[in-house]
Amino acid sequence: MPKGNRRVQDLVAFLAVLVTGAVLVLRGVAPESLATIAVAVSGIYAAWRGNGGPHSRPPPGRRSGGRRKTVAA
Repeated sequence: MPKGNRRVQDLVAFLAVLVTGAVLVLRGVAPESLATIAVAVSGIYAAWRGNGGPHSRPPPGRRSGGRRKTVAA
């Protein structure tokens, strides 16, 4: 996806969330409720915005993470 197109999408999403929040506040929704909704929506947007590429795998014969140490009883 071209970089300019992505920036336009970000701007549209930002403005949509901003306008929605303003409308909800003007309609009398408690700001605390909006904070909860904003966190949830930002998580959804971050997942949607992800690069969507394949996950990288470690080379054959290598494990990701550290080794487990065996403790003798």
